Amino acid sequence: MGVAIPNASTRSWFQFIGITDELDSNLASTDYRKFTVSKNGEFNFKIADINTNVKIVDQNNKVVAEVKAKNEAAEVSAKLGPGTYTAVISQAVRGVNNREYTLDITERQNIMMVGSGAQMKGTARPVLGKDPGVQKHTLTVAQGGEFVANMSLPLARWALMSKEGKVVASGDTMKPEQSGQDMLKKSSFKIEPGQYELVIIPPKDVPGETPYQLNFVQKVAKSPDEAVERPFDKIMREREARLKQWAAEDATKSTGKAKTTPYKMSLLA
Repeated sequence: MGVAIPNASTRSWFQFIGITDELDSNLASTDYRKFTVSKNGEFNFKIADINTNVKIVDQNNKVVAEVKAKNEAAEVSAKLGPGTYTAVISQAVRGVNNREYTLDITERQNIMMVGSGAQMKGTARPVLGKDPGVQKHTLTVAQGGEFVANMSLPLARWALMSKEGKVVASGDTMKPEQSGQDMLKKSSFKIEPGQYELVIIPPKDVPGETPYQLNFVQKVAKSPDEAVERPFDKIMREREARLKQWAAEDATKSTGKAKTTPYKMSLLA
């Protein structure tokens, strides 16, 4: 009975675990694993074994993604359309044969953020060896604004990276006792429209597969009793008050002017 070929479009995560026990044309110890994609999507390919190369080849034998793990785990992402693909796993060091490997394939989510916020649902898993367990997704901001974030997974970190590699927002849940903190009291951050990379670092010792959520919520005004006026709002409020005062003073001047006595003409006899 043959091994079922996994469909990457119907799973958020799966693994290829095997041994490089074949020699390719360059005499590198290699293994070949097939998978399918049934709809357009983006995927992460992460190899946790050092000195291991991975190529993702489509059905036309074209390389659509490639990653090389040298001294640490490595990862690459690729947008794939429907079809059958082959993961080619090979050893970077010639003469190293029959070596075990683990290749993780995960869905790279494309989260859309609008004015009200966004929600990302993921799964944290135990990590092995030098694999840091980092998860990467795409966040597309259609409408920017000021937001606060809430992560349901304890002892985790997250960061939002620009295309230039700059951190534009970040947070963590390293103090689980603060998990119930009022959202309005959390630090907020401003995000401009554009595309960002959302990096999530779950704890390494999660007990098996652990679902989590990361929510971005629009920053809303506090109640009048709790409101803390921003400097800009104070300037605008005082400016408006001055304008109203000046308008009232001008109105008073125009209605309160002294009345003049009409000139009377008398006829001389």
